[in-house]
Amino acid sequence: MPKFSHMLAGAVTAVALMTNVAAAQDTVGVSWRYFQDERWKIDEAAIKSVLDKAGVSYVGIDAQGDPQKQAADIESLIARGVKVLVVVAQDAKAIIPVIDEAKRNNIAVIAYDAPIDTGDVLYTSFDNVAVGRVMGEALLKAVPKGNYVSMDGDPAQTIQQVFKSGQMQAIQPAIDRGDIKIVAQQNVEQWKPDVAQALMEQVLTANDNKVDAVLAMNDSIANGVAAALASQDLLGKVAISGQDGDKNVLNRIAKGEQTMTVWKDANALGTVAAKAAVEIIKGTKIDAVTGVKPGKTSTGASQPAIILDPIAITRDNLDLVVKAGWISKDVLCKGVTKNPPKACE
Repeated sequence: MPKFSHMLAGAVTAVALMTNVAAAQDTVGVSWRYFQDERWKIDEAAIKSVLDKAGVSYVGIDAQGDPQKQAADIESLIARGVKVLVVVAQDAKAIIPVIDEAKRNNIAVIAYDAPIDTGDVLYTSFDNVAVGRVMGEALLKAVPKGNYVSMDGDPAQTIQQVFKSGQMQAIQPAIDRGDIKIVAQQNVEQWKPDVAQALMEQVLTANDNKVDAVLAMNDSIANGVAAALASQDLLGKVAISGQDGDKNVLNRIAKGEQTMTVWKDANALGTVAAKAAVEIIKGTKIDAVTGVKPGKTSTGASQPAIILDPIAITRDNLDLVVKAGWISKDVLCKGVTKNPPKACE
């Protein structure tokens, strides 16, 4: 049997094992690109909470970072007859055929947090250009001059190009002035921390440890970067960005070991997407869902969108994530022994 067929059979079996699933027309299927990242569990909990209250069933499948498996997962959800398909795309181009198949089967599609370049899909995310821009702005504030490293996301994912455009809006003027120099640029496959660590170790070696700031594109990458810096006794001496607001990263910010992370409140995004799915199930057109505004894909196709604002979290405003219930003060401040931020006092 071909590899793809094996994957499809496995995905169908996984869905079949789900219990307590209501009629297909009342089911929302979610295809996660790589569920091992901490933040997706927060998104999922928010989605499930809304769907449970609305009496709508949930089915989720993890693509495990494999575009072929994700396509097979989506095929299985289509075969199941879900009413709404929510997709966190691993490789948006690779899944266009199955997204088109879903639409032919009158299944509404929500592109979740990562864009899919096709019309008639509801895109729910944060202002991802702004995500990149606030990363760059925060690092420039911390390190206005010096050697920078760009640790970018998986090159197969178009979302990393959006983040990059925002970063460059912030740092290009400083590059042009000669204030900062990009001494290395790396793409981290599947955003994995172990890959990021290995790449960062190579960068440090090649540059004789003369690095002042690292534009890490998300917190998973930042974790790998931090491990590489720690091995050279540089953790806390080199500025690091990130995004997602992972708890261990927030703790690192509190301890002075990371500069910032972009907090994209996964509770808010999961809630918005799930509410949109419920409205669609009840008969609302995707372009008439609450909060939707007209948008465009990267190639200019019309695409309705719900866009939320990201927040840059530094040691100066860590209280925001505590007050929001994102993290407890005890977890945030664990191991903070000197120069505590206001949130840990």
